[in-house]
Amino acid sequence: MGLLETVVNGLLNVTVVALLSWTTWTAFQRWERPNARPFVALLGALTAWALILLGATLTAIFLGSGIGDTVASASFLPALIVPGTWTWYVLGYAGRGTGLTRRRILMLSGSILPVVLAGAALAVVALDPPESEGSLVLLVLLSMLAAAVVSLFGLLVYAAYILIRLGWRYTLISNVQVAVLLLGISAPYLGGVIGTNSQVADGMTVGLLLSGGLFFIAVRRYPVLTGVPSSESVARKRVVESLREAVVVFDWDEHVVDANESVAQVFDRSRDAIVGEPLRSVVDGTGSADLSAGATGTVTVKTTRGRRQLQYSVSAVDAPGDDDQERDPVARAVVFRDVTERRTQEQRLAVLNRILRHNVRNRLDVVLANADRIDDDTLRTDIRDNATELVELSKKAREAERLMENRTESPEPLNLVTIGRDIVEQYRAADSETELTLSCPDELSIYSYPAIIRRLLSELVDNAISHNTESTPYVEITVRSCDESTAEILVADNGPGIPERERAVLTEGTETQLKHGRGIGLWTVQWAVRQLGGGIAFEENNPDGSIVTVRLPDVEYASRREGRDRYAGR
Repeated sequence: MGLLETVVNGLLNVTVVALLSWTTWTAFQRWERPNARPFVALLGALTAWALILLGATLTAIFLGSGIGDTVASASFLPALIVPGTWTWYVLGYAGRGTGLTRRRILMLSGSILPVVLAGAALAVVALDPPESEGSLVLLVLLSMLAAAVVSLFGLLVYAAYILIRLGWRYTLISNVQVAVLLLGISAPYLGGVIGTNSQVADGMTVGLLLSGGLFFIAVRRYPVLTGVPSSESVARKRVVESLREAVVVFDWDEHVVDANESVAQVFDRSRDAIVGEPLRSVVDGTGSADLSAGATGTVTVKTTRGRRQLQYSVSAVDAPGDDDQERDPVARAVVFRDVTERRTQEQRLAVLNRILRHNVRNRLDVVLANADRIDDDTLRTDIRDNATELVELSKKAREAERLMENRTESPEPLNLVTIGRDIVEQYRAADSETELTLSCPDELSIYSYPAIIRRLLSELVDNAISHNTESTPYVEITVRSCDESTAEILVADNGPGIPERERAVLTEGTETQLKHGRGIGLWTVQWAVRQLGGGIAFEENNPDGSIVTVRLPDVEYASRREGRDRYAGR
């Protein structure tokens, strides 16, 4: 190779080192990622490989080609390290962890074995060159060296198999990504074997250049620094076993075939003790429960905490295979969730609500009926006003309860403009002193729950009027569209505004003895918005008052859009 070709080869090697170093540095900056360490180690080994080749080229320029060839022979060291780091990386990427276990340390240390064997073979030759030819010791060493090298490249093939299998099973990993990684790791070896006819660059240098470019693309475009959970190694241990709910898998004869660790805590029976047993005998109280696939319900069963109410849901377990093929499920899985406290709380709330609505209201009716017997006008008026306010609060509690029940109905198409006009006419007829206006398009239709939206808007207008201290209360309702899937209702007034304390209570979602709202009105609004899956925001009006903005989603927009796209053949 002439001087010019050697210089050009050196510049090419500098480019390879720069590209691999930059890629390694880019990956190193994401060191906190789950699978970054083995990937950085892999890139570091490739960079060291390129540095040795660069050193060999520079040595050949200044000290002669003989010494350069000697330096180049050291490139087999990183070439032997790469298979171990590559396998370490792929195992971590497949969800099998990235820690240095004993097996992985042994695997990585196996990269040193060929070096030791090669050194031993060279020592045998150096000590007695005439006798080394045909020596049994040398033959054994060379055979062991060949076996060690083959085993290292077997790691490359093994890791490639895992990666291809992973890409086949998970849509997160594209076929292009798999191809980029496989070609990137194999390019230096293929280049060294195939070689090149060019006088400027040898095949190994070209392979490293291609490897650096491909790994740079992989770091920039693909999720190579994460870990893809494998269902066999992660899903069961990290998800199913960590659930607090008891999970039981049973066959179509309703015999238990598997269970997680929570079963022992809930039913006081270990997994090994219940496998093969009928499910209904394991979970006492499920005798009449529907355990067909897709069924849900609540049963009262015997647990380690006594008789408890458990909510259950049953899912079909499909056989592994092509998801596009229709096949019968091989088993069913049932999840038991303890809902005793929640059901008890619901019962307490129902009882308290009934007492508020019936018992307290009945007593207040008696108070109102006897209030006229009080001679003191001021005292009589004060009693009647407070008793009437409590009766109204009782009515609002009942209306809020009905509001929550309406969510179980199916959504239907409704015109928000029509609802807005109805509310405006309703309050204009009831309160002639308040100025109400409506700003809206001719029509704005969405799919939602009309009863909930009517109650929500009515409550906002009522709150704006009842707390307004101006001589001429003013309330403006604005109905507008945000996009195809969302509409907004704004209620603005000129009153004193919503106190910061009231906003904080609604934002935090809890009340205390020292921190509570003034009533149930805005709570009803928040519950309604939550039922509709929308959002609510408060801001100050200019110059006085407040603006409440409610964002309402079209609950069937996604399904209707999918239907339109299907009809259009998209």
